[in-house]
Amino acid sequence: MQAVCDVLEQLVSEGTLRHYAIGGATAAGFHGEPLATRDVDVFVFIEPSPDSVLITLEPLCSRLAELGFSDFEEEALLIHSFPVQFLSASSGLETEAVESALVVEWETHRIRIIHPEYLAAIALTVGRPKDRARLVYLVELPTFDAQVFTDILSRHRLESRWTEWATALGLSL
Repeated sequence: MQAVCDVLEQLVSEGTLRHYAIGGATAAGFHGEPLATRDVDVFVFIEPSPDSVLITLEPLCSRLAELGFSDFEEEALLIHSFPVQFLSASSGLETEAVESALVVEWETHRIRIIHPEYLAAIALTVGRPKDRARLVYLVELPTFDAQVFTDILSRHRLESRWTEWATALGLSL
């Protein structure tokens, strides 16, 4: 995982990526116990090319291919044998989550991780069964900040979704 983060940091330093943060189960596991996942979700900011209004991952994939990473496993690109799925951060919640990501440094490595409160809010917006399970896991973490989460819900108008899920899942803040 450290080698993957080194590649991501290289892409930021050279300008291929503007910003990134690890999300999904990998990030959730970082905040508590490790969780099973088949890939690493990486939320990224990619600038559209000057002559287009569409955002494409093609420049990122081309640069990674130049670095020797061109093999895919389903929708994930293999980087040092780790399947990495790149997700363009949408405006609003995901952008805020990436911009406020926790930056952890160890030895000579850096990793950017989405905070658990944002992971929980993103899970609310996605809505798959595994997102419900992840929400329960995240809300019950000892480090989960209910006030920060409540503020995120309010800013992104997710209070009614939270109330619906919290009731169904027996959760409270």
